[in-house]
Amino acid sequence: MSNYKKFKDPVYGYIQVDAGLVKDIIDTPCFQRLHDVIQTSYAPLYSSAVHNRFVHSLGVYHLGCIAADTVQNDSENYNFDISRYLEIFKVACLLHDVGHAPFSHTGEDFYLKDGERTEIHKELISLTEDTNLEWEIVKKQYKAAPHELMSVIVSLKEFSFLFENPQEKSFFARCIVGYPYVTDDKEHKDSSSSLHSFLNCMISLLNSSVIDVDKLDYLIRDAYIIGFDTVSIDYTRLLENFEIKGNAGNYDFYYKKGAVSVIENVVFAHDAEKKWIQNHPVVVYESYLLKRIMEELQTRYNTSQLFSYDSLSEDGINISDTFRVRLLSDSDIMFLMKNLDSEAASEYFDRNNRRHSFWKSEAEYKALIGAILGDKSLSIFEKRIKDLHKYLNNINGTNEINEAALKACNEDIEAIKKDLLSGKGMDSDEQIRLTNHLNEVTARCEWLTAFKDFADKENIKFDFVILEANQFNSGFSKNALGEIKIHFPTLKNACNLGDVANILKADKSHRKFFYYIFYRRDDNTRKVPDVKHLLGNLVAMSTREAVINQ
Repeated sequence: MSNYKKFKDPVYGYIQVDAGLVKDIIDTPCFQRLHDVIQTSYAPLYSSAVHNRFVHSLGVYHLGCIAADTVQNDSENYNFDISRYLEIFKVACLLHDVGHAPFSHTGEDFYLKDGERTEIHKELISLTEDTNLEWEIVKKQYKAAPHELMSVIVSLKEFSFLFENPQEKSFFARCIVGYPYVTDDKEHKDSSSSLHSFLNCMISLLNSSVIDVDKLDYLIRDAYIIGFDTVSIDYTRLLENFEIKGNAGNYDFYYKKGAVSVIENVVFAHDAEKKWIQNHPVVVYESYLLKRIMEELQTRYNTSQLFSYDSLSEDGINISDTFRVRLLSDSDIMFLMKNLDSEAASEYFDRNNRRHSFWKSEAEYKALIGAILGDKSLSIFEKRIKDLHKYLNNINGTNEINEAALKACNEDIEAIKKDLLSGKGMDSDEQIRLTNHLNEVTARCEWLTAFKDFADKENIKFDFVILEANQFNSGFSKNALGEIKIHFPTLKNACNLGDVANILKADKSHRKFFYYIFYRRDDNTRKVPDVKHLLGNLVAMSTREAVINQ
């Protein structure tokens, strides 16, 4: 009788999984939940992008097994038994997304309290029993993705029987969140530093800044499933051509010369998906709608536990007298939003009613602003639009520019004027502060008014949304890429990839975000408004404000 079970996969053919792991992990409700958590947020752009976290997790496990076999083949190079650590590594590959929130990455920030990782980090430290993590998180400013942290929490609560001691729990957790052991701290250095340096190499195989088995699977799988044309990635060649070599008690990760031809393709593929799909305005806008809906659901049901370990568990949580959420997934959110009296929910289901972006890419955005007044004005414009974006959230909890936002802004101005007029006994510093604040809010009101005038002129609704998108930075701009170690058998010492291969170079942007502005299209005429008039007025105001403030 076979000790393995096989899963048919469109990317790898058959994925072979230990029968014990199938019984103890894959067939449990906790893991089966991933069938109903979509892998990407690309469906509004690519209709076939409906693959889920379940198949992705199997794919990462498959690639992790190839990587683990490569390490096992060199086991004679280590002065400690690595077999148990390789098993834990493979389990981490399988469970790395078990705590993922619904709708890909859209819902994961709701795991955080006030946007901070403090509470979820405390839970991580408690479950792993790794007291070193407490000072390491502070010292190294570790900030894992919320879904990675929740995946560790779910795993250690649901599958604690898989681990024999705290050391195994810690290594498992670090593989998922990408928190390497700190081995260079004199105050905390111990006799385990040699082992820890080896384990850090294993951690980087699952979670690193450039190449790991998680990235490999989603790059290959996403492109295959959605039909996105990208470069070919020879994952077998890559994962069979690395080694972990020891030197004076420390271990380093090296790729062999046979992997050099593949490394650049991985970066190419990651750049293409990030730039042209993840940052596409249709994808960005749908994520915005879903986040608004999730916020409204939390408000309606008066609970901050809708996104929590409890909601992911089999027991679940009661969100009303008659309704319980358990094994939270996309279907639960979909059901709840169908019963939500919400403009965002209605817009989510009715594509005809959705707003449209004035530009379709970061490149077009920069071209439009640059065509008006150049790169210097772009910086001034972005500073002001970032301020307005933040202000809109403060006054009405959304990024929307409409009559309600304009009214709230005018009321803000009147309140500040009233404070200034009634400020008897107010010291000069407070008067200056209030006066400056009045000028800032007045400038914001002028921007909102410019949007209203533009809507009237173009005969469209005064109903816009400003959304931030991450500024694209190529993987070729990362120092870590050029610092990848390449080992040539004829040389004693390894070389940096950047020193021996003419890899592409890219400048890193000094900006963190760029912006999309969405409008309501008139479905009768389907006329596209001339946004250059709006941008011209906004840039002119921004430039004037900058001159005044100098």
